[in-house]
Amino acid sequence: AEGQNGRSVAASLELSHRILPTGEAAARIGGELDIATADMAVRYITQVIDRHPGPVIVDLAALTFCDARGLSALLRMASYAERADHPFRLASLSAMLVKLLRIGKLDRLMPPSLGATGCT
Repeated sequence: AEGQNGRSVAASLELSHRILPTGEAAARIGGELDIATADMAVRYITQVIDRHPGPVIVDLAALTFCDARGLSALLRMASYAERADHPFRLASLSAMLVKLLRIGKLDRLMPPSLGATGCT
């Protein structure tokens, strides 16, 4: 359900975004990104991409759980942004999420500072 101020809330998922003065869309995904919430998160982020030209940064600092469907959702978001010619990156990844992205060969979604050498 969409709430006020660009916020969308489900039982275990919180989504919000804002446009930074630099023109970047800063989206936030909090809670659990899993089989029950992944499609909602993808719809929300693709709408952000469609409505705002420019780069998209997805902040995952408040993400408490991410399963295989959640990883797939992040990849779908990145692929959508790429097709729309919008730079896309993830921010504030937990060490576990960095590890899962590496295992799944999804390193391209990680910030350059995490690169292939490890979490800093």
